[in-house]
Parts: sequence; structure tokens; C-alpha cells
Amino acid sequence: MLNRLTAKSIFFNWQTLILLLVFFTLKFVSFSLHDHLIIQGILVFVFLMIFGISYFKNPTLAFYILIGEIFLGGSGSYLEFVGLSIRTLLIGTFLILWTIDIISKREVQKRFIFDKTFTILLVIFYLFLSISVINGFLHGHNIQHIIQDLMPFLYLPILFPAYNLLSKEKTQEYLIRLIIVFIIGSAIFSIYTFFLFSTGVVELQEPFYKWFRDVAYGKITNMGNGFFRIVLPEHLLITPIILLISSLLMRDERHHKMWRLLLILSSIVLVLNLSRAFLLALLLGFVILKLKHKATRWFIISTTTLGLIILIFTSFSVLASGGKTLGWELFGVRIVSITSPQIETSSATRMMILPSILEMIKQKPILGTGIGAETTFLNTNTHEQITTRHFDWGYLEMLVELGILGSLLLLSLIIFLLYKISEKIKNAYDWQDFYVGILAGVVAMLIINITTPALFHVFGIIFFVLILSIALKPVDIFESLVTSLYRIFNRIK
Repeated sequence: MLNRLTAKSIFFNWQTLILLLVFFTLKFVSFSLHDHLIIQGILVFVFLMIFGISYFKNPTLAFYILIGEIFLGGSGSYLEFVGLSIRTLLIGTFLILWTIDIISKREVQKRFIFDKTFTILLVIFYLFLSISVINGFLHGHNIQHIIQDLMPFLYLPILFPAYNLLSKEKTQEYLIRLIIVFIIGSAIFSIYTFFLFSTGVVELQEPFYKWFRDVAYGKITNMGNGFFRIVLPEHLLITPIILLISSLLMRDERHHKMWRLLLILSSIVLVLNLSRAFLLALLLGFVILKLKHKATRWFIISTTTLGLIILIFTSFSVLASGGKTLGWELFGVRIVSITSPQIETSSATRMMILPSILEMIKQKPILGTGIGAETTFLNTNTHEQITTRHFDWGYLEMLVELGILGSLLLLSLIIFLLYKISEKIKNAYDWQDFYVGILAGVVAMLIINITTPALFHVFGIIFFVLILSIALKPVDIFESLVTSLYRIFNRIK
């Protein structure tokens, strides 16, 4: 496999540059056309036709386009057609064509995964999900909300083509380039957005802010002293990426500087996001990384990475405030508010919602109220009754919508995944670092899900699809796959 590696660097490659251009072009086009739905519709229709033709010429090429949109397309709603996002249309089109293809060629057993335990769990979960949809209708939930909550779960079948295609070396190389571009692009876009607002070039409620909020589904929050939080849905992948890179850096060998550059860029995104859940997940993820690593190497990389995050935060705070503050008081408030939520507005609001959520769980504990649920709570500061779909409690939202039964079924899929990764760590001849990094990423997602719906978020589902496609492969096959990935990455010049 190593003999088939391309001579050119995986990083400084024409494909990487094109993908980076696509990353920013999508955002520019979306911002320019977000009020022009007809033009958007025409573009999406034409692109879908090209996508369909690409599939019939080369299914692998169509898969490249699909996962390319996932990593480069942010929220997936940059372009829409008749109210449907381009991501939804691409995934739906691909899965329909792929299913028709394997049935017509009678390759069902060849292209589907038949791990008995996993298959049973997945079928049972989808049966319950159907019940949850009906349950949502019976409880009078908004149809649009039901569909929106259902969509991430419909991305799970991507697992089957991903399982097959990720065995190909060119697909591995392409995936690595996508991740590299995702990290670089996310860092540049976060820095760009941060300084737009920090310098006052753009202000809240202006067109860019509204596009960022309504189309990119992001959040920009003024934290004071010129520091703005820059939050986007795709940032959910950043913590697992940092943990995986850190785990590989813990290998007792010389590493290329590009690994460290990507770690720095990922840390910038994390710092500007400034999510308490992400930071807590990172800390606990580093505890997991102690597995299979020498104590000295683990301590050096862990403390260096955490020190890097503090240094980056301090630098941005100093720049944003014009040297007036180091920003440590803000960082301290964000951390302390985990245990003392009353000192910070968003944490306090989360606590206001809690009694309403617990009451909903108490009324329908077994099956829940169905997906698409809303909750109404009293804001004790304004004394207003507020109805929202944003529960801000991941596991409790699962209990409200799916009940105890559905939540256990969803968690059983995660437990199965953890078991398969543990098998890899136990049985692997080498590269336990890679498997431990993945394990830490999964644990991080479970931590993030405490306050964020990570397990049933689009990017959470995509993350688990990719990890499952790795974990379900036999150890001997995946051993050579991981070696190939690592060698490719270290060819960066």
C-alpha cells in the first residue's frame, strides 16, 4: 500500500488548494445569494444533475462530493432548493442511487455491513424512531420541527458506503485533505469573523451577522473588552480532532511540524468558540489519552496543548482589548460558571429551563413526547414565559423526545462503538495511539452532550458514522489502513 502513495505532499497539493478555495467560495456565494432563493434553487438543481451524472460515471467521485460538502459546507444550508438544504438533497440523492445500484447489481451482501449485533441494534433503533415520529405528531409538535429533528438520524446510512469506500487508499488521502482544509479554513474564518466584530468593522444585527446566524446557524456573542465568541455547528468536531492529533503526538518518535501547526489552528477555533462543554470534554479527553501512552510523553503533550490554548486566548484578548486586559477574568468566569451557573447569563438561563424539562420527563418517562418537542419556561429575570426548542441539556432532551427506551437504544449504539474501539486497542499490533485518540474523541462527545445535543446533531452523527466505519473493520485490515494514513500524513514536506 505504501508503494502506491502519491509523490506529491498530501498538504501542498493542487487538490488541497482547490478544496480550500471551495471552502471560502461556498461562504461567499451563500452570503451574496442568501436573499435570492430562485437563483439558489437553480444552482442547486444544476449541481444535483451534475452530482447524479457523476454517480453513474464513478460512484466514488460522487462520494467525494458528498463528504466534501459535509466538511466544507458548514451548516449545510448555504444553498437551498424548495426549502431543502443542499446537504439534505445530496445525501438523499446519493443514498437512493447507491441503494438502487447495489440492488440492481445484486451486491447487497458485498456492500452492506452484517455485524449481527450492530445490525440488530440499528434496526431496533430505527423502528423506535418511527414510533417517536408518530408520537411527535400525536403530541401536536410542529411538522417542520419533527422533520428537522429527524434529519440527522437519516444520515446514519452513510455508514454503509463509507465502510466500503474508506478501504481505498485514494479515499483515505482525500479524507485527510478534507480534514486538513476543514481545520485551516475553520481557523481562518473564525479569526476573520472575530476581527470583523472586534474592530467594529461589522456590528451585530448587520447583514453579515444575520447571515451568520440564520444561514450558517452560528452565534456571535460580545463577551466584553472587544472579545467576541465565534460559534459554528461544525466546531463540534474540533475537540475530537485536537484529542486525536495530541494522541498521535504522544507516540515516542519524531513528528513533522505540520502536526503541530494543525494543533495550533484547531486550538484557535476552540478558543474563539470558548464553549465550556468543549473545554471540559478536552480535559477529560486528555485523561483518556493516558491509556497506552508513557506518563512522561502524555504529561508533556497534555500540558503543552493546554498551555497553548491559554496562550492563544491571552493573545486574542490582548489584541481585542488593545492591551487593556489579558482576558483571564473572562476565561475564569466561563470555567467557574460550570459549577456556579448563576454568575453567567447563559448558564443561569439553562438552570431556568431545567424544571420545565424535568416535568416533561416526569409526565412521559418511557416513550417521551416524540421528536420535535418544545419546552416553555419562566425567565425569572424578565418574568416572561418563553417557548423554545433549545433545551441546552443534551441527555435531558433525549429523555424528553425519545423517553427512557429510545435514549437507551441510542446509547446502546454508542456503547457498541466504545466496545469495538476497545477491542482495537486491545488487539492492535501497533497504532494504539490512533485508537486511543478516537476513544478520547467519542468520550469527549459524550461529555459535550451534557449541555449540547452532540449525539443527535448532524456533525455528531457524521462523526460517529466515520468512527463506526473504522471500528467495524477487522483489526488486520485496519492496521494497514492506519499505517497508510499516518505515513501519508508524515510525507508533508
